[in-house]
Amino acid sequence: MNEKNDAVFIELDRPRELRLGHKALKAFSALRHIPLTKMQEAVEDYDNLSCLYYCVLRQEDPALTVEQVDDLLDKAPLPVLIAKAGEMISAAFGSEETPSETDRPMTAAAGTGSAV
Repeated sequence: MNEKNDAVFIELDRPRELRLGHKALKAFSALRHIPLTKMQEAVEDYDNLSCLYYCVLRQEDPALTVEQVDDLLDKAPLPVLIAKAGEMISAAFGSEETPSETDRPMTAAAGTGSAV
């Protein structure tokens, strides 16, 4: 079983979990219309970065408003926000690639001869 922990934490008003899961991705995608392949580049734009934090922080605390998230983001230096966003995206998408069907070595079933 894969015990991958895809949560990242940031100290704002308190330690906050930054987990970029399905709901947060869906909300961000609906608000910004950015394909998953462009996520890393998207957070280089501050409006996208703050929107991503809003979507992620609302998963942990649904009562948060945009203004409250802005106030929370003011508690962290910009380089930290950018670094944590990168960590969050990396944790969500992982760095391990699943081999495609053509990349996997073929093995023969017992008694059927050799693999092609």
